[in-house]
Amino acid sequence: MKTIKTILITLLFAGFSTFSNAENRIGLTITALDARADGTELSRGVSQVRSEDIQGAFASFFVETDVDTPMGSMVLGLDVNPLDISGGQSVTNVRASGPGVALQTNTAEIEVTENIGGYVIMGLGGTGAYVKAMVSSHKMEAETTIMNKTTTDTQTNSNYPSERFFGGHLSIGVERDLGDLFIRGEAGVSEYEKVTSKSSSGNTTVTAQIESGIHARISVGRAF
Repeated sequence: MKTIKTILITLLFAGFSTFSNAENRIGLTITALDARADGTELSRGVSQVRSEDIQGAFASFFVETDVDTPMGSMVLGLDVNPLDISGGQSVTNVRASGPGVALQTNTAEIEVTENIGGYVIMGLGGTGAYVKAMVSSHKMEAETTIMNKTTTDTQTNSNYPSERFFGGHLSIGVERDLGDLFIRGEAGVSEYEKVTSKSSSGNTTVTAQIESGIHARISVGRAF
């Protein structure tokens, strides 16, 4: 993913050479993601690992402009998802002090907020096909609850600080004009950084990563 970031940053700086006579566009993108999520919890020397296959879809808005660079004409864009992404379910971990003896139950819910991305599109000849490279920025927020079975089932919260992480995305797609509008379809791969967060109690550290992702996008927009 560091390679994807390097490519995009280089192209972005190259794109600052001129914005004269640029065509601007706005639109809506629907993204579907199929990926693998890996999570590890380390608490008081005990480690638990869990992996899940995840699928989901979300919408975002984009604004972009054409630029001329020494590398040729390309598109610079900004993609923003104004809504928080939630798993829609909680994860429960029952800790035991012995066989059949529940000591406490940890429950966690995760939300991903402040989803924004910057991208570069480079055309492949005059066919409407293109290659797209994007780096996205996200913030993970975790809310946890501990049900302690040894103290009359009282509940306490263990807080985790919000963590910023980045994703890298490479796609190949095709664009078609529809009069005043245009439509794009693309598919590619996504990879995200590993996130590590330590609880406020200092007893538990969790790590999570979305990897081996495959995405598909449909975008509809208009030039102005």
